[in-house]
Amino acid sequence: MKTAGFILLLAAVSATAQTNQTPFCCRNPIRIFNESQTVNLKPLFQWWMQREKEDQGKRPGTGAVTVASLDYADPNRPLAAWKRVTGVKVQETDFTWVVDAEVAIGPTTRTNELIILKNPPTAEEQQYYNLKPLPAQYKLQITNDARAYQADLKAEQNAEARANTEARSLNLKARWRADGFNQEAARERDAADAALNDKLQNQQALDQVQKQLDAIPSVNGRYQVDCFAMESGRNSQGLPIFDPGEVSASPR
Repeated sequence: MKTAGFILLLAAVSATAQTNQTPFCCRNPIRIFNESQTVNLKPLFQWWMQREKEDQGKRPGTGAVTVASLDYADPNRPLAAWKRVTGVKVQETDFTWVVDAEVAIGPTTRTNELIILKNPPTAEEQQYYNLKPLPAQYKLQITNDARAYQADLKAEQNAEARANTEARSLNLKARWRADGFNQEAARERDAADAALNDKLQNQQALDQVQKQLDAIPSVNGRYQVDCFAMESGRNSQGLPIFDPGEVSASPR
């Protein structure tokens, strides 16, 4: 099996891929409410990343900083009404998700609760699940290509050896057979080159897909919500409603 089908899918989703070097929550700074009102979260993102850097410096060797360790009491914190929501979808309606979420609400306090998420990231979730099966498929194809390359290479060597043996004969028919073995060796050489080229293409595609997956939040093979959102009330069942706004088409 060649790479054409995989590459078509890869091309379809590659436009939104990025290598993420910042917290997942610090993406898409421009949010839109009521179709026209915009909020720019860039000051919050900058503050957040600086505080993470400072916190990691104070606690060397502890790895990634937790949400709760960031000081929300800092009077310089911009957009204080926005909270970080992290979690996985457990249910969805036409326009909202129910998320089993962790909500950062203070410097030492975070809560775990079911929330309603408006404007959920459905497109990114679909992108994640489109990409998720591809690494295993590429790895299998890379293994098959490597085996095919070795088999074709061995067949080429065998054909060349038989051609050399026949060519040393004084028999005219043997020399004709040598020509046939040389042609066979050339075909096997072409097949080996094709297998090696396919292997390289699949490796490049695998690397690209992995970069795209690394740029999307997930946990244990499931898409994960990780964003800043504002609490906008509660539903009839008493679940808090959070709204991250609509993501602008502006660069992340």
